[in-house]
Amino acid sequence: MKKSISKYILIGMITFGVTSCDLGDFGDTNVNPNQTTKAIPSSLLTNALTDPDFGIKTTIDATQGQLYSQYLANSQYTSSDNYQTIIFDYGGYYRTVLMDLEQIIILNSNEETKVEASLYGSNENQIAVAQILQSYYFNFITDRWGDIPYSQALDIAEGIRQPAFDAQLDVYAGILATLKSAQASLSSTAPVQGDVLFDGDMDMWKKFANSIRMKMALRLSEVDPTKGASEFASAISDGVIALDNSENIFYANLPEAAFQNAWFARFLTRRDYAVANTLVNRMQTVANGGVLNVSMDPRLPKYADPADIGGKYVGMPYGLSEAKAGAISNSDVSFLNVELRAQGAPNYIFTSAQVLFSMAEAVQLGWISGDVEDLYYQGIEASLDQYDVADGYAGYITNSWVAFDSSKAREQILIQKWIANFLNGYEAWAEWRRTGYPNLQPGVDALNDSKKIPVRQGYPLFELNLNSTNYNAVVARQGADNLDTPVWWDK
Repeated sequence: MKKSISKYILIGMITFGVTSCDLGDFGDTNVNPNQTTKAIPSSLLTNALTDPDFGIKTTIDATQGQLYSQYLANSQYTSSDNYQTIIFDYGGYYRTVLMDLEQIIILNSNEETKVEASLYGSNENQIAVAQILQSYYFNFITDRWGDIPYSQALDIAEGIRQPAFDAQLDVYAGILATLKSAQASLSSTAPVQGDVLFDGDMDMWKKFANSIRMKMALRLSEVDPTKGASEFASAISDGVIALDNSENIFYANLPEAAFQNAWFARFLTRRDYAVANTLVNRMQTVANGGVLNVSMDPRLPKYADPADIGGKYVGMPYGLSEAKAGAISNSDVSFLNVELRAQGAPNYIFTSAQVLFSMAEAVQLGWISGDVEDLYYQGIEASLDQYDVADGYAGYITNSWVAFDSSKAREQILIQKWIANFLNGYEAWAEWRRTGYPNLQPGVDALNDSKKIPVRQGYPLFELNLNSTNYNAVVARQGADNLDTPVWWDK
């Protein structure tokens, strides 16, 4: 929260400046001649994408999301698997990437700065790109915490230090409206600079915006299906990413320490993150004493390494206490695949498989026209092709639980979407909360009061300490500030 945190810091800095001794005018003695004194829009955009703590990749590779969705399980230090942490901090997103993007909007809107700002792309394109990326971050935040500071959160001109919390219904309406208008205003004339995600391709920014809209529309399936159907159809009509993996959106990590894959760093000195038995068992279609139903999911060797002992794929039992987990040798379970944790391995944000499964569900819900079965199979094939194992498609779909069954269509679609979204943990967690698929069970040694899988995360402490009036109001409206109060669309 820029208003809740950094303005308090700023006040302290100003106070210090007033009360300190007057030591005279040092002129430009302490001015760095190599440092710019003006905000550069292209640099602000680059930082809003690449910030190591709050950039776009952090929305994908965050460890807690992988644990909630039961993609991974810790082989030691299992408190995160067992929901011990209640309070999570979102302040960094507000004071860094969201505020950087707000500065881009201001620089390109203000009559005194917009001409100079246009050197980095047309004013319209820069504003639209900043709005799209802001919307992505706001959607990520509201899906985790529910009601959030939104309409007042970045209001620099008004100087609001304690912003109110907007109801998630209103946050969603605001984001969807912003995305729709922003994508419509993009043009190929004077593309933005500093864009390390799409290299200035305005058409891909348009498709990114519409893919976010498509995803958000499905979130409304239980609370406002009429609006969800309208928004979904509109997003598809305006154009989402291609369905053949050619336009998969990913963050390109680099084989260097400053911009490396977080999973590479996490495995440098320890092996903690094993693939959870929930996922491994499903991908091996284990039944009746461990016998394969027909054939192993061909993606499993791409997701996990075989266990050191025995050479088989063995999932780490999910949600064990530290004592129980510590009794299991690392050599007996499968860890995250070595290629996925390579220093330059990408983080996938949107994939063709995700879009195809979303379309299949939308057809099944009656939102758009199409063939549910065909889209379902296309989604599976696209996911296998993404991992270069499409030659295993014909055998895989002969599994009884994979072969399309119209009476179980939605469940099958969501299970396959869960598998395809591997390592996009918070997205998978949101889909599970919305639909109940797959049928995940809480950690066996859960540490939270309810012993259930969390359905939201608690607000950071600075809201209670520095924004107490608005904090108390949102708790009274939304419900207890804990892991068990569902967000608005989770009904």
